[in-house]
Amino acid sequence: MGSFPLPTYIDKETFNQFYWVAYEAMLNKSDIFNHRGIYNYYIHPLLQSFQLKYNAGVEIINYPQHVNMYTQFLKPIKEYEIEPNLIDPQKALITEMLVLKHFAKELHERTQNVLRVKVCITGPIELYIKTSGFTIYSDLALNFSKSINSFLKNGILNNKYMKTEIVSIDEPSLGYIELFGISDDDLIQIYDKSVEQLPTINQIHLHSLNRADLALNSKNIDVLTCEYASDNNNEIPKKDLDVHDKYIRVGITRTNIDSIMAEALDAGIPHEQLKTFEGAMSLIDPKDSIRKNLLHALKHYGDRLKYVGPDCGLSGWPYPQVAHELLHRTYEVIQEVKKDTKNN
Repeated sequence: MGSFPLPTYIDKETFNQFYWVAYEAMLNKSDIFNHRGIYNYYIHPLLQSFQLKYNAGVEIINYPQHVNMYTQFLKPIKEYEIEPNLIDPQKALITEMLVLKHFAKELHERTQNVLRVKVCITGPIELYIKTSGFTIYSDLALNFSKSINSFLKNGILNNKYMKTEIVSIDEPSLGYIELFGISDDDLIQIYDKSVEQLPTINQIHLHSLNRADLALNSKNIDVLTCEYASDNNNEIPKKDLDVHDKYIRVGITRTNIDSIMAEALDAGIPHEQLKTFEGAMSLIDPKDSIRKNLLHALKHYGDRLKYVGPDCGLSGWPYPQVAHELLHRTYEVIQEVKKDTKNN
């Protein structure tokens, strides 16, 4: 959910190269801020993207995920595993969070504000499917859960400058595909293990709510999240949340850029025009649509609607400033609805 377009001055291959250089340097306790390559090609673009999110008004900010959501975790798990799919806990790093610790200190010195942060991580079943297919062996999947738990425990940072309030395990395939060889009880155990003993509000990000029952019956997951702006029918009854004492986050602004571009092409807008900065800006949902989605979700879920934002990640959008505008427009609508609600 935290993906974001890279700054235009750096290509993905170079960023990825220095991401892993930084990972190794952090494992070796080296000062990455004094490494020119790491600073120029990893730290600086990362902080530049984070600043855009911060400036857009996002209240609880996910670190910018500029690397592939699978490779980010599968590569270190493979390199430092002590059992199949189980990483050495000391080697499980979310390097972005360690970089943000420095940003948070500088921000606090300037503004006295405490940085509120969210950590998104690829879920255990998503990682399992990517590596081994749809027949799930529970012990191997549980090892992925233990690995994820290690990444999260090492990535959650709390001090006087920053507070990690939310973690979210990303399971986009769940509900769309059929899993074999594993029971629902085992799946619930796997999800519970992923977010076990964390001092955070724990979310699971589902593109579809078809298997919301797994999260509803989890003891450690607090909030379900879903793609909502792209499909208002993607919902569950509020009473299901009430009965299980769970909350929900919905997306109120569409981010599925390929579908949005296809609509524009069908409407007769030339592809070359859509590739320009102005063309990309025109693809962002108008405020009226965002407001309609928010009000619809509020009416349906009431006090069980705990968080709102865009649908999913923004890495597919072509310009960082366009992604910033999408976030800012979402923020503006939320503030306007809050004000209208208070006045009424």
